[in-house]
Amino acid sequence: KYPNLKFEIAGHTDADGATSNNLALSQRRSESVKQYLVDNFGILAAHLNPQGYGESMPLVPNTTRSNKAQNRRVELKVVE
Repeated sequence: KYPNLKFEIAGHTDADGATSNNLALSQRRSESVKQYLVDNFGILAAHLNPQGYGESMPLVPNTTRSNKAQNRRVELKVVE
């Protein structure tokens, strides 16, 4: 329906663990979502850009289990 629409798949983690490990984990998380969308919804891989941000963009402070759970996420963003 929208053949030119492209998305960034932004992977995030909480602040537990090493920063470098969280960056790698968030990248794998975003790549996993990309593969799922390609395999299950037929979205063209070229329209999906996976990016890992690690712990650098928390929604809430990483001070409780509940907050950490909110920070472990993947977001889809439309890009022009």
